[in-house]
Amino acid sequence: MADGVVRVPGARVLGARVLGVDACPGGWVAIELVDGAFARAAFAVELRTLVDTSTAGVIGVDMPLGLRTEGWRTADHAARAVLGPRRASLFLVPPRAVWAHTDFAAANAQCRALTGNGLTQQAWGLRHKLLEADVLRERMPSRLYEVHPEVAFAAMAARPRADPAEDWLAMVVAGAETAGLPPDDVLAAAARGGGGQVAAPATAHRPLAHAKTTWAGAARRRALLRAAGIVLPDDLGPANVVPPVDVLDAAAVAWTAHRVATGQGRCLPEGSGTQLDDRGEPIGIWY
Repeated sequence: MADGVVRVPGARVLGARVLGVDACPGGWVAIELVDGAFARAAFAVELRTLVDTSTAGVIGVDMPLGLRTEGWRTADHAARAVLGPRRASLFLVPPRAVWAHTDFAAANAQCRALTGNGLTQQAWGLRHKLLEADVLRERMPSRLYEVHPEVAFAAMAARPRADPAEDWLAMVVAGAETAGLPPDDVLAAAARGGGGQVAAPATAHRPLAHAKTTWAGAARRRALLRAAGIVLPDDLGPANVVPPVDVLDAAAVAWTAHRVATGQGRCLPEGSGTQLDDRGEPIGIWY
């Protein structure tokens, strides 16, 4: 019970309290889940504030955790490989020496020297928050887990659906699995599968067709969260000032954190491709 979670032999984990954190304008937004359901939302200027004031046993963070001495991280390439049309949402993370620079030109030159490729402005824009997360990673490596929201959403979309009728109503924007089909056809297809179940897809990830910044993309992500048991209220209190896309991302990170806490979490790269960072800790993107 050292992690604050009560484990019952032969049963699901009870009392799992987790936190999902995403960087947003002006700071960080967090979604807390208890037993997989929404508990509260929070906003803070510093990541440390959210972490230090939480009793969550597992904290997922949408920020690279673990830097290399040279070369690219295998986890980033593995995550990009499963994201399809959303692969550009994940940037490659250069070695630690690149982040030591305070000037983009110098950092870009260092990146080319260590990896053979340049540094993107998108990646450079996260420098301050990446280093902020890196400090906490060193302090509590067993409590923080790196999560990329698009990898999490793709995993949600690939899950088998137990109730096609409810799923149809929940999915405001139909995904590839129901595209172009009226509700009756979806139900009939489910019935043909036997036992009212929809067969599990062959892949663990089904990338979303629309970007999160679009109406269709935001609706799809909120519906996926709802289908996973995470109902986000209209009033998020201190997090009401946060852009919707960042709230959705934090919730997806929390979904992954709950999976990690309950022993269901999986990590990229899978198999024997895991790298260690320059502190000897494994580098992985969880979902």
